Amino acid sequence: MRYVSCFLLTCFLFLLTVFFPQSSAAAQTASTKAATARAASAVNAFAVDVYRQLATGSGNLFFSPYSISSALAMTYAGARGETALEMAETMRFTGCEREIHEAMKALRDRFDSIPSEMGSLDIANRLWLDKREKLTPDYSALVEKNYEAGVDTVDFRNAYRKVRLEINDWVAQKTRDKIKDLLQEDNVTPDTKVILVNAIYFNSAWLEPFDKANTRGEPFHTDKGTQKIVPMMSRTGRFLYGENHEMQWLKIPYKMPGFSMLILLPRENESFTQVEELEKKLAADALVSWMDGMKYSRVALRMPKFKDERRYPLSDVLQKLGMKLAFTNDADFSGMVEKPTVDGYSLHIDYVVHQSFIELDEERTEAAAATVVGMVRATGIMEPEPIIEFNADRPFIYCLTDDQTGTILFMGRMVQP
Repeated sequence: MRYVSCFLLTCFLFLLTVFFPQSSAAAQTASTKAATARAASAVNAFAVDVYRQLATGSGNLFFSPYSISSALAMTYAGARGETALEMAETMRFTGCEREIHEAMKALRDRFDSIPSEMGSLDIANRLWLDKREKLTPDYSALVEKNYEAGVDTVDFRNAYRKVRLEINDWVAQKTRDKIKDLLQEDNVTPDTKVILVNAIYFNSAWLEPFDKANTRGEPFHTDKGTQKIVPMMSRTGRFLYGENHEMQWLKIPYKMPGFSMLILLPRENESFTQVEELEKKLAADALVSWMDGMKYSRVALRMPKFKDERRYPLSDVLQKLGMKLAFTNDADFSGMVEKPTVDGYSLHIDYVVHQSFIELDEERTEAAAATVVGMVRATGIMEPEPIIEFNADRPFIYCLTDDQTGTILFMGRMVQP
């Protein structure tokens, strides 16, 4: 049924183009906006799901929902049957498959349109395929068109160590050496058939930098109730701001147009469990509601400089979220390779690994991430206004977002700067 609806939509858009060229241009613009909205909604809902799974541990947390979604979307493009249904549900994809990949492309096109003089937002996708395998023509065309993913044919069986180093070098180059050694020695073996990678790199100055002269060593209260002296930046200015009885939140804009950092700061209390309480309320629709309620206010902002690096094996996380068949010998990736099953062993996902980096100071934010999917066969002037105190001297949640589409590119929890 979903293929019929996609066919009818294609015919409708074609007829608009032929008979109503001006109307079709407006329709195309509306279609693009709708596509980016669908992709952003899926990425953000998936972001919260993954965050909840990772947040079961203590300490800092940082990952790129967009990177994970992109790598898995390329993998999903080759899935069929129940395997595809489970992956779509886990990744919060809606609509027919063609619409999903076109939505991801629309989002990618938005990011590629950022002027380089405003900062760097670089996204790269690539596949490494064992020379004994052959991708289906439809799959090759889809990942090239929608993900700009090139394909390298390699010899995993006899040169898997060399290939691993080549992939790691590619990731390091795409992330300005911020993500190194993404693939560990046990990730690539003679049994490896396909490796899919997404890499993302972000670097932008704040629209208004913090004055370094105002940075002071001050206490940051950790989730365990202890204190740690950290460099705290401060700046008073007008920010998009919101608050309720449980927390405060504000956006710090970047020089890169339309991008900002959203900080969710729980109210101060003595139990230091406020982040845990906030995490219980965290949801994609809640984020939208909180951001809709923001208004410009004069705020005295204090927040720590910090640097963080994380590595997450995601196989268990994804299976807990419902993506189970893809990791088993019952997986169906017949849309990806021409011989998905050989000698009774099916191509399936062996592991998903994500690695991330962020460094934030008075002038700018630099962030990077990479996700790898390994597949095997086993076998204005205003009147003076009150200044609001926003003192991020305790654990908080933060998101690096594209405000034009609402997409969460990076998401984290800061507990120990």
